[in-house]
Amino acid sequence: MNKFLALKIILEQQNITKAAKILGYTQPAVTQMIASLENDLGFPLLIKKHRQISLTPEGERIFPFINQLLNDYQALEEQKQEIQGESTVIKIATIPSISQQWLPKLIANFQKQFENIEFAIIQGDGTSIPNWIENGEADIGFVNGDVTENGLVIQHQVLKAILPLQLAQNFPENQPIPLADLTNYDYILLEEGLFSESVSEFQKIGIEPKMKLRLHDSFSTILMVEQGLGYSIMPMDEETESLYQIKSFDTVPTISRSISLLQKNDGLLTNGAKNFVKFVQTHRKAL
Repeated sequence: MNKFLALKIILEQQNITKAAKILGYTQPAVTQMIASLENDLGFPLLIKKHRQISLTPEGERIFPFINQLLNDYQALEEQKQEIQGESTVIKIATIPSISQQWLPKLIANFQKQFENIEFAIIQGDGTSIPNWIENGEADIGFVNGDVTENGLVIQHQVLKAILPLQLAQNFPENQPIPLADLTNYDYILLEEGLFSESVSEFQKIGIEPKMKLRLHDSFSTILMVEQGLGYSIMPMDEETESLYQIKSFDTVPTISRSISLLQKNDGLLTNGAKNFVKFVQTHRKAL
């Protein structure tokens, strides 16, 4: 497993020295591990060219199996730790706006009941998150329900137009803003997958937003809006809005989406992860 892990981290880091540091080995030791693995398999695995490390054709064929073995081994270790009474880690994959807004409060409330649980959060999109669930890299995922047929719908969100305070003065307070009235202003798109609900709504009424920036992080998007670089359309709650120099408005037409919960095969989840899934289902009306 150490050899397989070394191979994976080398590919992620694109540097054997950095991989060795992460693994806690010397660079020659990691190089020897890869050479030993190649000897065991009977063919080379890595190609080094122009400071880039990639897999050989043979390596490409077997790496998905190696990655699956590593994920299965990690799941085995987590089950063992839970049986032995040690703290377990729940790996959650989520889109950025979820990890910034209601997920922290959800985890905090869960840990009041289950203290011996740790969390690892990875951010992805509508394509990567289902893949991570399927191959075992994540236990639970929160994803846009409009881009997947699987999962349990746990929330319906209304997306709002988020404006810097100076721009917000141009619109009546507490009144919805027609999307057509925003076309003269720069748009900052929060990308959380290949499908964008806001861009789709613009296109339905025959309008293209004046795109200025595309970001994959909701926090960065809010800061860009706060600095007056443009407006965005995203989920927004009162608590988050109060922390920044921004103003949220409903839109005409209303832009909404569903959020679905995905999970690994129930038999592969730790009891801690199963309890978290139940907790989400029980508290979904409060999200």
